[in-house]
Amino acid sequence: MRRHHSSQSLENKIHIGEITILPESREVIVNNDHSVLLTPKEYDVFFLLAKHPQKAFERSDLLDKVWGYDFEGDARTVDQHIKNIREKLKKSGCTFNPIKTVWGLGYQIQRNSYER
Repeated sequence: MRRHHSSQSLENKIHIGEITILPESREVIVNNDHSVLLTPKEYDVFFLLAKHPQKAFERSDLLDKVWGYDFEGDARTVDQHIKNIREKLKKSGCTFNPIKTVWGLGYQIQRNSYER
């Protein structure tokens, strides 16, 4: 499904390889035509990682920034959301995994796939 976006959205878009993030509409597009249906929290996690491609986020940092300091769940909540994002991107035609697992720490965007 092909979508047309306003020039304002196009100016603020973030590219990660074949993935485009449109912050104003909270959309994630693969290959310029496949919209990825992320939940609000999945989008928030992915967008936070994409906004800071040089930073590896600890699970606890992602929990605090996305769910808030008063969230009483555990760090595996982040792992499940990352897994869901990866699966949805793949089902939408993404040919690579943009989210790198940083062993013993958490997650970050693959640096070699990032463009702005």
